[in-house]
Amino acid sequence: MQILQLTWNSDQWSLAESSAQMQKSPSMVLFFGGTTPAETTRQYDRLRDIFPHADIVGCSTAGEISGYDVTDTGGVAIAIHFEKTRVQMSSLLLGDTAGSYDAGKRLASAVNGEGLKGVIVISDGNQVNGSDLVEGLRTQLGKEVFISGGLAGDGGKFQETGVCHNGPALPGNIAVIGLYGESLQIGWGSVGGWNPFGPLRHITQSDSNVLYELDGKPALALYKSYLGESAAALPGSALHFPIMIRPEGANDQEGLVRTILSLDEEKQSLTFAGNMPKGHTAQLMMASYESLIEGAASAADHAAEAIPDQILGDQLALMISCVGRKIVLGSRIEDEVEAVADAFPPDTFFAGYYSYGEISPQHQGFCELHNQTMTITYLAEKA
Repeated sequence: MQILQLTWNSDQWSLAESSAQMQKSPSMVLFFGGTTPAETTRQYDRLRDIFPHADIVGCSTAGEISGYDVTDTGGVAIAIHFEKTRVQMSSLLLGDTAGSYDAGKRLASAVNGEGLKGVIVISDGNQVNGSDLVEGLRTQLGKEVFISGGLAGDGGKFQETGVCHNGPALPGNIAVIGLYGESLQIGWGSVGGWNPFGPLRHITQSDSNVLYELDGKPALALYKSYLGESAAALPGSALHFPIMIRPEGANDQEGLVRTILSLDEEKQSLTFAGNMPKGHTAQLMMASYESLIEGAASAADHAAEAIPDQILGDQLALMISCVGRKIVLGSRIEDEVEAVADAFPPDTFFAGYYSYGEISPQHQGFCELHNQTMTITYLAEKA
């Protein structure tokens, strides 16, 4: 496995200082950058000039991770040549969020071939229902195939995101990358670092990602009652107080963090960045800077367990974290990237972006859509 890492500066791609010259044409190119589809398309066009024959997938973001650095208006690209691993890609343009589940099934079927070991999905972040997309992928691929990835961003505006697959960045686009072969080593980690507080409540009325009632009471009024003075700063302060949901009887390790996107005073409802199933329990969460960074380190430790004794060439730690974490951590955002890097050998390549939803296995390798979570996908080939 050979890796060439590039960064976006002054309207062009340049080699990262840690990157050596690639000797062979890349099996694929991943890139993350731009806060609008137009900006992301411009970055794609420049990459196409550099790699005229490569398969290229990328997306707009709410921030990029390149090495130990986090940028807001830059970009990062990773060109990968696999020695023994086969790559196959597919994409689909979605016109309606109601079709996200079927889109997941169709995309999974397109890459579900012999020897499939893992799938990386890069999806639009506004038009696609991430929970339904993941469920569709899971239904078709089962538990044996690793699934990870994330939703695109647009700099925190939540207006229009774009995904590229061998062409311009398009709103509503979803791309999947199938990775095949036994030599490929995949590790993963997914931890939020948020701490629950207050009593467990039951979701008694919801519709997809809209929450109406907890324990039979209006969701918004109940949520405000726990925030105290912070309720006056809603909806912005909601990023500091996400909600953990889990099936009845499940433990904390099986919980999913959900971010509030908007609220409706008239309907007393909360709209989240993932589905809120009726019958699940719900509990408010909060975090300190230290607990969020410790969560990122814990995710890295779990992913690093997959490092083989002998590696064939380079290795990559792909980080996809939430825009909410970026806002909460503020000027300390690079601390979580450094916490991840500390778990890996110094010659590891680090790249990724801040998203509107993170896709990664949870308990027992069961893939889910996460919010407010640092997710890591580790890739290497065994010698």
